[in-house]
Amino acid sequence: MINLSPRPLGRALMAAAAIAAFPVHAQTADEADERAVERAADAFGIRIGVEQVGLYNETQVRGFNLQDAGNYRIGDAYFAKSGGLVDSILSGVVTRVGYNALDADFAAPSGVVEYRLRSPFDASAVHAEAMLREYGGRSYDLRLAQASADGRIAGLVGAQALLGKSSSGLSPKYYRFGAVTEFRPAEGTSLTGFASLNIFDLEGFYGVSATGTVLPPKMKHPRRYVTSWSDHDGTDLNLGVLGSTRLSDGVDIKGSLVYSRLDLDRADFTQLIVDGAGVGRAVGFSNRPRDNQTWSASLGGSWRPAEGHRLYAELRGRQTRNRFAPGVSVDLGAFDLDDGIAPSPEPGLPPVPTTLDAIDQYSGAVGYELTAGRLRVKAGVQQTWHRRAITAPATPRESKTQSPWLYDASVAFALARDWTVFASATRGLEESGAAPDNAANRNDILPPAISTQQELGIRGRLTDGLTLIGSLFAIKKAAPGFDANNVFGLFGKLRHRGAELSLTGEVAPRLRIVSGAVWLDARRSGDPVETGVWSKEAVGLPKFQAMTGLTYAVAAIEGLSFDGQVNHSSSRRVSSRGELRTPSLTTVDIGLRHGFDIGKVKVALRARVTNLFDADGWIAARSELLDRPGRRAFRLSLTMNY
Repeated sequence: MINLSPRPLGRALMAAAAIAAFPVHAQTADEADERAVERAADAFGIRIGVEQVGLYNETQVRGFNLQDAGNYRIGDAYFAKSGGLVDSILSGVVTRVGYNALDADFAAPSGVVEYRLRSPFDASAVHAEAMLREYGGRSYDLRLAQASADGRIAGLVGAQALLGKSSSGLSPKYYRFGAVTEFRPAEGTSLTGFASLNIFDLEGFYGVSATGTVLPPKMKHPRRYVTSWSDHDGTDLNLGVLGSTRLSDGVDIKGSLVYSRLDLDRADFTQLIVDGAGVGRAVGFSNRPRDNQTWSASLGGSWRPAEGHRLYAELRGRQTRNRFAPGVSVDLGAFDLDDGIAPSPEPGLPPVPTTLDAIDQYSGAVGYELTAGRLRVKAGVQQTWHRRAITAPATPRESKTQSPWLYDASVAFALARDWTVFASATRGLEESGAAPDNAANRNDILPPAISTQQELGIRGRLTDGLTLIGSLFAIKKAAPGFDANNVFGLFGKLRHRGAELSLTGEVAPRLRIVSGAVWLDARRSGDPVETGVWSKEAVGLPKFQAMTGLTYAVAAIEGLSFDGQVNHSSSRRVSSRGELRTPSLTTVDIGLRHGFDIGKVKVALRARVTNLFDADGWIAARSELLDRPGRRAFRLSLTMNY
């Protein structure tokens, strides 16, 4: 059964019926439509608000986590992130790999996550949305935008309250605020400032560790699987300025300055260690407050000395400071999936000295791009200086400095008007994330590591409205994992080889498709594999993934469209020891949207059912913990733009 709260749903339907009683006229299918399927340029990943479509997202690109790697852009500008950005200021979050990553200067291995700011010049003067969310949760969103009479300056402010409900019986709360100001003093010149604040009040997280030779039974729904005292509260803050100007017909300058911060007041975690019968023990981890903050800046420019030639350069820098103290582990006693967590007293956390993990990184880069007829060649080189210093209580200060040379190069050749082959090679210095909560060294920041990627692909148009992209890729970097003492670190080597396809566009009048598939061979090597501590196959990664999203605009009713999405992933290895695997998983989502106008107000009624057939089971993660798919859920939203 779909879990709906009848009163909010009834009120939403009554409001929709009341609006429908006014004289209206239909919108065309694309007016004020922010569905990800409608906006996707390829099948590699785009998120707009709550809707995500594509093979990848910010946490899974070709088997890697780009949030761990730190491969971010905000617009086209360099950006180092500690805290998250709120959706009020974002028009979308795009994963750029393959052909669509070739335009990025000084590209990073395994792709880039690009945050796109919402322009206040293009935004509606008033945007309001009320949404009935999964399992009876709800959210309210309001944005206001205004431009000056001369069209030189515009501003946007937004606020959102999200009162959620989860499949695990928890009730997360988010209060989000954002602002964007854009100044265009002259043609080709812009200065944009943004602010993003997210205050979150969650109830902790949990993960399942399987100890037997078979998977545990399914979890109850809804059932709380964290302790009564578990909590996860904090604040994300981002402040930034982006600027660009055209000095002449051939010279462009751009720059960025961003402050990003994550303050965690509480970050509790519950590990459920169970066998095939769902019986075992539970362990709670209570973490002291910690904060992560980053300053990042860039200054770059490009010069076109002649037709088809472009020289470009950039200086980048960041300072990251992570301050934390050790938490405590609490044995919560015997545990049964059927019974949930037994009551337990909250552990005391007296103040203790903190550890400071300080990272400073500075880069200088130059590049050249040649466009000559059917050929485009692009190459860049970077000199990076990276220093990491750890100051821990009663321990000598540790410091390590690296100064690697990095590069990126690509070539694209048009075989015909509609078909282009491309190849690229990239070497970068990427962050490695932090140890997961089930590690003996949980939350420890892992050192950065050199990564390389080679890629060969083709892009073409099958018809005027249908685009095909195919790629073969190989990526190498240091491999994270657990040693024999449950310490999580970089102990081996990782090689990902794969093939991916993307098909997007109009397959018929009023019918749009976003479809893709990827085959991935993720292999580990080094001492942990040779000694039998690790399996050769990487943990928590499917060998095959596929998705298809469709939207169909109904000819007989202008403004009405239906959409659906199918996602499939193959089985995954659960841990480095043993042969236990989670089964393949296929989910289906369906929805509809009806857009119409009431005077000058554009109105959209959106309904969506996720995981229509209530597929359930287990999903293996790279942390060697088990997670579950979101159960069947319903969303209904009413949006108005003026």
